[in-house]
This record gives sequence, C-alpha cells and structure tokens, in this order.
Amino acid sequence: MSGTGQGARHRHGRAVASSPWIVVFAGVVVMVVLLVIVLGTYRGRSDAEVPRGLEVGAPMPTPPWLSASPTGSASADSTGGTRTPSSSPTPTLSSTPSAPASPPSPSSVLPGSPSVPASPRVSTAPPAPPAPPAQPELTGRYRVTSTFSGGFIAEVQVSNVSGAGQEWQVRLGFSGGRVTTAWVMNAPQGRLRENDDVYTYSGGADLAPGQSARLMFHVERAETRPAECAVNGVTCGGL
Repeated sequence: MSGTGQGARHRHGRAVASSPWIVVFAGVVVMVVLLVIVLGTYRGRSDAEVPRGLEVGAPMPTPPWLSASPTGSASADSTGGTRTPSSSPTPTLSSTPSAPASPPSPSSVLPGSPSVPASPRVSTAPPAPPAPPAQPELTGRYRVTSTFSGGFIAEVQVSNVSGAGQEWQVRLGFSGGRVTTAWVMNAPQGRLRENDDVYTYSGGADLAPGQSARLMFHVERAETRPAECAVNGVTCGGL
C-alpha cells in the first residue's frame, strides 16, 4: 500500500517538474490577487481622507469674499451641487443731477482762519423821484409891441408871485443889435447898464406881492427874438 502511494507521489512530482508553466501561472494568479487587495485598501483610505465636497471631479468651493456672483451666473455650493442664479440688485443710474455742495456756514469756519466780510446787500427799491423845482419868486414874459424900419419896441412884464416884496432885475441880450433906451410904465424908473452886448436893467422900486411892472425898451439892428432874456436868473416866457 505504501509502495503504491510513494509511486503516485513520485509520478506527481515528475509531472510538476516536467510542467514548469503551471508554477508560473500559479504565481501570476497569486500576484494579481494581492494587487487587487492592495488597490482596494488604498482606495478605501483615499475616500476616507478626502473631505466631503472635494471628491474627484467636484468643483472647488467659492471663497466667502467671492460668494456674491453677478446676476444670472451659477455657482457651486459646499456640497458640490449647483446653486440657482442669485438675483442681486442691478445698479441704476439717476438722471437727476446732484445738487452742488453748499458753501460752509460761518459757524463751521475753523478758529484762527481769516474771516471773510459779508458782501453788502444791494437795495432793489426804485430811486426816489426828483424833487420838483422850486417855485420862482419873480416871473417875466417877453413880447414885441411894435416894429419899424431898423428896429422895434418890446417889453418884459415882471410879476411878483411870492408872498413878500422883491427886488427885480432884467437881463437882455441881442445878437448884433443894441438897446438904445429902456423905461418902466407907471412905476419908478431904474437904471440900464451894458456889458459885452448884454444889457441889465435894475428896477427902481421893489415889487409888492402880486404886483407887476412893464419894462419897455427900444432895440436897433437886431432880431426880434433875443439871445437872452431872464428876470432874477429865471428865463422869460413867451420866447
């Protein structure tokens, strides 16, 4: 019996020794099994070390300072999913111009700074009307009473329109002519003087309030309209 067993083992050993590829194949199978076990162990460790949200192929999380995405853009959340577009407000441009900065008030001026004097106010009230001219105390009225060849006779009626007695004086001037004589009708006579073709007649008596005097004069070689006629500096009427 033992002889039969030894003979079988002897034949099996000879078969293995005569077939070396069987040993090689068995080694390869063992190596493949070991490799599969090693890869499975490594992948399990990798899955345990990678934090959630950082799996292979997952998008990187967005930093907090960049979390506000523009309107209509999609961003990834912390779980690796896709968040819906945020509806951030869109800035609008105002068409109303901004008011200019107001100047600083006097109370906001820093101490020690030079003060600016306030500009004077310009009055918008209308100017007062000019005062009416003072009423003359004496008036005079010139008129020609008669004309003839080479001359004429004229008069100046002097009237006192004031409330008191007035001295009076008549000043006459004729271009190119001369006054030959002068007199007062129905009143004391005065005196006639001539200076540079200008004649001055001073009355012989004061005129009472409301009283008039008629000064008559004879003029030769002159126009009937005098170049000058005034009573106490007031221009005569009737010219």
